[in-house]
Amino acid sequence: MNDAQRQISVDNEELLETVVQSDIVISQSDYSMPSNMNVLRSLMYNNFRLRGLSFAQFNEYIDGFKATPSQNGYGNGTPQVFMVYGGLITLFPTPNQSITSGLRIYYSRHPATITTLADTLEVPDRYSKAVLEFCLRQAYELDENLWMVDLKDQGYSQQIQKLKNQEKPSSNEYYPTITTLPEDDVYLDAGGFNA
Repeated sequence: MNDAQRQISVDNEELLETVVQSDIVISQSDYSMPSNMNVLRSLMYNNFRLRGLSFAQFNEYIDGFKATPSQNGYGNGTPQVFMVYGGLITLFPTPNQSITSGLRIYYSRHPATITTLADTLEVPDRYSKAVLEFCLRQAYELDENLWMVDLKDQGYSQQIQKLKNQEKPSSNEYYPTITTLPEDDVYLDAGGFNA
């Protein structure tokens, strides 16, 4: 069951969205990531969205940063970018002020581990068929019944895709495209059709 709900949270990253806040400490650039994080969505510093960079991009960015002659190294300031590496979120420039709850982390989390029979799944009930398909797939794999493993894999994938599509917001208020038809040319600016 734990493997099933964890796999569902990986396959549908929008499922368990969470926001946590952390205090900003002056002259501290590294902050711990939440231990239950699946996918980092966004990071905000004092209500300003930071731009995420890869390890290489981050290093190129700071190499191009010019500190004033009075500053040692890169100096402090208002962070503009961040990178994630080794379980740490690194902000740059290093914050120049302490802010209570100044770092807001938007992420999708992994579900809590089920340890007793009284615990409930954290994935919504509509995923119960996907949980069943995943668990049956695991059982058939132990029995070395590869045909049924493939069948249950397909059932699981179809369930997840169906539920992901249902959860996507759809906007039916607008036409997807505007089409010009030949009869549109006969419409007059004066407010009517030619007869």
